[in-house]
Amino acid sequence: MQVARVKKEKCSTADCNRCIRFCPVSRKDQPVIYIGRNKKATVNEELCNGCAKCVRICPEKAIEMITIPDPVDETVVAAAEVQSPDTAATPAPAAEVPKQTAPPKKKETPEEKIVRKKAEHSERVIRTLIACVLGMIAGIASYFIAGTPNPETGTQADPFVGVLILLVAIVLQRTIFILIRIDTAKLGKKDWFYQAFMTFAMWYLSWTIILSTSLLAE
Repeated sequence: MQVARVKKEKCSTADCNRCIRFCPVSRKDQPVIYIGRNKKATVNEELCNGCAKCVRICPEKAIEMITIPDPVDETVVAAAEVQSPDTAATPAPAAEVPKQTAPPKKKETPEEKIVRKKAEHSERVIRTLIACVLGMIAGIASYFIAGTPNPETGTQADPFVGVLILLVAIVLQRTIFILIRIDTAKLGKKDWFYQAFMTFAMWYLSWTIILSTSLLAE
């Protein structure tokens, strides 16, 4: 089977960490790629499924695919070696063939936990900034597109255009996340609700402030 392996002399995790963030197999409690004691990316070969995504996204070309013996083959060979000469020639019944078992889960070290927490926090900050910036842009665009403000009613001619702009800003976030390589598959309903709420809040505040300022100026 093939697994990924990091060339330590080329790895520069201080400037990158792409392989850690975008490994499709890694989970919060079971990272496949993590920062080792040498401050370099390290692959848990027992958990790697050989997808080679990290090889493609590594800007330093510091990751390569290698072939290692299949764990099942090693188990069968080990079982055959302990057989006596008298029984080695006799094929074992199907029921006696060792069963393949899943590799044990590797316990997350404190250092790995800190790295994971920092990466998750940075991603949340980036997602929040994107939601806020898009909300402000949508609020400004809504004011200029919704028509001339009415001083008597305090509204604009076509406010529903602003709602459409808000929806576009919310939907656009998924595309932006994909472009900057944020794994959208890991985002749940609560995450998307948070993104939509922050965009709405900044949209509403921006539009209201600009509209109020323009009415007061008149």
